[in-house]
Amino acid sequence: MLIKNIRNIMVSVAGVAVATSAMAEGAAPTVYGEFRTEFTRKDDGLAKIEDGGKSVATAMLNLNEVKFGLKGKFNERTSYNFKLNFTDTANIIDLASATWKASDMFAVTMGRDYVRQGGFSNWDNSFDNIWGDRIQALAFSRNATSLSLNMTPSAGHNVTIQLVNDIMTDDPTTTAANDGPASYNSAHKQPAAILEYTGDFGPIKPIVQFGQYDMNHSSFYNVGARGNFGATALSFDYGAKSASMPVGTSDKAAVATNMTLRAEHEVGSMVPFVWFNSFNVVDKDVNPAGTETKTNLTAGVWNDNATQISVGSSFKNFGDNWTPYVAYRMTSGKFLSTKLVEKSGSESELGLGVTGKF
Repeated sequence: MLIKNIRNIMVSVAGVAVATSAMAEGAAPTVYGEFRTEFTRKDDGLAKIEDGGKSVATAMLNLNEVKFGLKGKFNERTSYNFKLNFTDTANIIDLASATWKASDMFAVTMGRDYVRQGGFSNWDNSFDNIWGDRIQALAFSRNATSLSLNMTPSAGHNVTIQLVNDIMTDDPTTTAANDGPASYNSAHKQPAAILEYTGDFGPIKPIVQFGQYDMNHSSFYNVGARGNFGATALSFDYGAKSASMPVGTSDKAAVATNMTLRAEHEVGSMVPFVWFNSFNVVDKDVNPAGTETKTNLTAGVWNDNATQISVGSSFKNFGDNWTPYVAYRMTSGKFLSTKLVEKSGSESELGLGVTGKF
């Protein structure tokens, strides 16, 4: 019932906003876009996990991201943001939200928006993600239909309460180690709730996120910070997702954790960077006989553990909106071979690309 009411409110607000916009004069929207294209040479060393296996090298030209958006105001208090992602046909609507600013302190956002999880590293995992695709412990997809209350008690400090459709699956084979619980929430009985705080303490900007989902049986949190110190930029995120499932007569959880570190330093027209990310799942409590899964079970599927390292540089001498880059990336972890032998494997790639925006 709550979700149905939220949808009715969204339709009503959108209708009023559009009508108000039609009467407004000089309400010119802003058109923007962004893209990333890259040439990669990838060395798949995971084939060596099997006896006699040889690594396979491939070279490819990729169009990684193409997004176009439209943002502006319906009226003095209501703004909108609409963005299409043409490289993700399954989720082509990246953003479609409207924000009503009740006052300088309170605002309400409704529509398809980014889910507040994963810290700064998740926000950065977008078109300009030149350092590599982060393996993350996220409870939700990156964006979803949501209702958010944004509060700004003082300049630079923001608190957001976000409601999203809860996790729901009827797949009895689903386990907490990968996609979460089997079926606590079977009929969208209530939305999931997320709380986020972002602050501004001069050069340091912290972030804290906490959410409960699957009928409050499961939860996640993230703590992180950004720092800008002249030509040097640093960021750190640590988060965990505790996905519960019924085991016997009690709830047990598999806990997936992430840690991400990134450093950049501008030297003339170059911005060298180093990036590190770790991912691990502890699922002893939910596995039969209390055994711990210590390996990724399928080559190329990082669902248990991974270590990622990326080094490279972007180049600023082509202007702010056109940025070439070079990056070397490597992902490694433990796998189980077909002979049930635990082995370490890795895959690496060299990327040469460019990002653009307007």
